[in-house]
Amino acid sequence: MTSVTTKFSDTVTLLESKLGDNWIIGTPLGIGKPNPMINHLYQHAKSSKQLKMEIFTALSLEVPHGDSLLEQRFLQSFNQRFFGQYPELSYIDDVKHDRVPENITVREFYMQSGKMLHASTAQKNYVSSNYTHVARDMVDRNVNIILQMVAVKRNESTTEYSLSCNPDLTLDILKTAQREGKPRPVVIALVNEHLPFMGGQALVNAEFFDLIHDHDKDYFEPFATPAQPINVTDYSIGLLVSTLIKDGGTLQIGIGSLADAMVYCTALRHQHNTQYKALLDKSNIINNYNTLIEKTGGTGTFKQGLYGASEMFVEGFVHLYEAHILRRKVYPDAQIQALLNNKKITEQIRPGLIKNLLEWHVIDEVITARTFIRLQSLGIFKAELTFKKGRITDSSGREYSTNLDEKTNLAAIEQNCLGKSLHHGVVLHAAFYMGSKRFYQWLHALIDEKKSLFQMTAVSQINELYGGEALDRVQRVKARFINTCMKVDVLGAAASDALENHQVVSGVGGQYNFVAMAHALDDSRSILMLRSVHSGKNKVESNVVWKYGYCTIPRHLRDIVVTEYGMADLRGQSDEVCIQRMICIADSRFQEDLRKQAVSHKKLSASWQVPVAFTSNTPEMLAQQFKSVKDQGYFPTYPYGEDFTADEKTIINALQWLKSNTSNKYTTLLILIKAQFVKAGGKEQAYLKMMKLESCSTLKEKLYAKLFIYALRQPS
Repeated sequence: MTSVTTKFSDTVTLLESKLGDNWIIGTPLGIGKPNPMINHLYQHAKSSKQLKMEIFTALSLEVPHGDSLLEQRFLQSFNQRFFGQYPELSYIDDVKHDRVPENITVREFYMQSGKMLHASTAQKNYVSSNYTHVARDMVDRNVNIILQMVAVKRNESTTEYSLSCNPDLTLDILKTAQREGKPRPVVIALVNEHLPFMGGQALVNAEFFDLIHDHDKDYFEPFATPAQPINVTDYSIGLLVSTLIKDGGTLQIGIGSLADAMVYCTALRHQHNTQYKALLDKSNIINNYNTLIEKTGGTGTFKQGLYGASEMFVEGFVHLYEAHILRRKVYPDAQIQALLNNKKITEQIRPGLIKNLLEWHVIDEVITARTFIRLQSLGIFKAELTFKKGRITDSSGREYSTNLDEKTNLAAIEQNCLGKSLHHGVVLHAAFYMGSKRFYQWLHALIDEKKSLFQMTAVSQINELYGGEALDRVQRVKARFINTCMKVDVLGAAASDALENHQVVSGVGGQYNFVAMAHALDDSRSILMLRSVHSGKNKVESNVVWKYGYCTIPRHLRDIVVTEYGMADLRGQSDEVCIQRMICIADSRFQEDLRKQAVSHKKLSASWQVPVAFTSNTPEMLAQQFKSVKDQGYFPTYPYGEDFTADEKTIINALQWLKSNTSNKYTTLLILIKAQFVKAGGKEQAYLKMMKLESCSTLKEKLYAKLFIYALRQPS
């Protein structure tokens, strides 16, 4: 019987009694970690040198603290307001500063982007695995503990539990361990009433756990991500991608400003179609890509809607749902779903359906108990009907023969036993979720009837086709798998998670899974979003490159790449055509160098030149292109709400200006000299107070205060 406790010492006692001094812990990526419990066990292991503890996880979320004194001062006040009493994971700081004790190992298969780039411990212990292979890898490492934060629903007589944000790996680990004949890990839950309660495969009973920790002092608001600003580059990429989404199709997206921009532009296409099409014309998108758009996507409104099949349930899906775009329901029956796809039936149950199902060989001539349960669960038969000894009985006691060869039996069932509409339709399947405070509040407020449209499940169901391929194929029609990358070479190979020196930025996650699936599913495409440039050391560098010494997605899986300057359809194309198309979507400052390299390596005809339509790929051109529509109120910096106050945004702009303009010693010295002659004005005094720099006691503080005032006066 499952025990319920309020003391972490009971967790330690249970683990010591069952496992001795060898603890191999699996705990969810993202927000599903039971932070207070992990912190208690981590401190226990630090003080118990005989205990060997390994933590295998991903995306250990860190509250930002900043590098410079100015960043630290700003974040101190912001964190107090935004993150409140969020219990930070104590092992993160030890990992970052390479001071994890010898008896403890922390391994991650995905890291918070860029946070551990220079942490030796994190880099050495990183495990590179496809998301769908992680459960296998954890079981291979003999994981013997699963620690999970869970949501709870308390009724008068029962208490229900939900894996909520993270059924992704927990379900797969237990299934894999059982299949391989290994002991079931000890599963321990920490209840958190602030965690939204979700259904689907996330629903579990108390017996699922060996121990449940439930104490209100350990409830906390889940980690929330502040809204990221969306700039013109992001919106340009989002606008292009929105033309590749086909009505009646399937969507997978990730988190971040590029995904948010794509969602905004997709909603614009549906809700303000006239303005949307006008912008496409003005931007020459239709002129340049009409063939690709007509074949792959569209520019009209979404009459059928979209279905989401995404490892991550991001807030963008909420906005698509509220825009009445995410509304294509899928059903848990491959044959019924195929009939819906082919428009042979509708979601409304119509007379003659049983006869049609019989003719289409979906059911046999005699309805068995199994067939009855199948049709009733789908809503085809009324919920109040029962089946016993080969006969159907309605609520009045009338019985119906199940031999459909007899026309009178068929007619009686058609007339009296059919429901009104199909049941258990779903608009989104996902394996985990994470997002803003607004997102969590929306999930909390969602009534059960609507919440059932959003089903949480194991990552193996989402990120691959094996196990339920027939159903997956008919549900995931016209799929668009939209992801972000850092570099793409001219032949289409992409680097998304690490640098060419093998330092890991984040992790492959499910990106490879989805790219491969795009090639495996009919009429589906992988779309990689790429900002064409980034700021390197003292200069701007192209993200479209001749070659790069690291690869996440190999060139033989190349498909569609989108930058702010255009779209490159690479699938099935020759190397020369791929090179031409990639150069056309590169920043024009780098096009000629790429062209020359391709020619010198015999991969491009010397006579080929960049078409005139793509020779003005510059930030200035992009800004001009979007100016008029931004002036009309479209493409706001924060379309879905913001988390920074006006004063905080002013400070952020100043800090960003300072960071970008002090990248070399010469400019830094020049700014330092100029800053010595500034004095704080009225409003600037208030900003200094926010940064706790109104009364400087050290030379360092005085210097930073001057730099801060100078930065505040620069144009944003």
